[in-house]
Amino acid sequence: MVKDLYAVWVKVDETLPWIELKGAYQTRREARRVAEGFLNSMQMKIVPMPEKRNQMRALATIKR
Repeated sequence: MVKDLYAVWVKVDETLPWIELKGAYQTRREARRVAEGFLNSMQMKIVPMPEKRNQMRALATIKR
């Protein structure tokens, strides 16, 4: 009998696709614990935007 494995997918907002985090977990509880740890360790930066918007290049990095 093959046991199910669980993955963690996150979605930042409607404009970005779902992102799968590395790893496969034996139980939903373990996957949820990893997801909560990921959310608690996220960093956020709020920066001013000039009135005249220059096109900016987006960069996303996920560390685990």
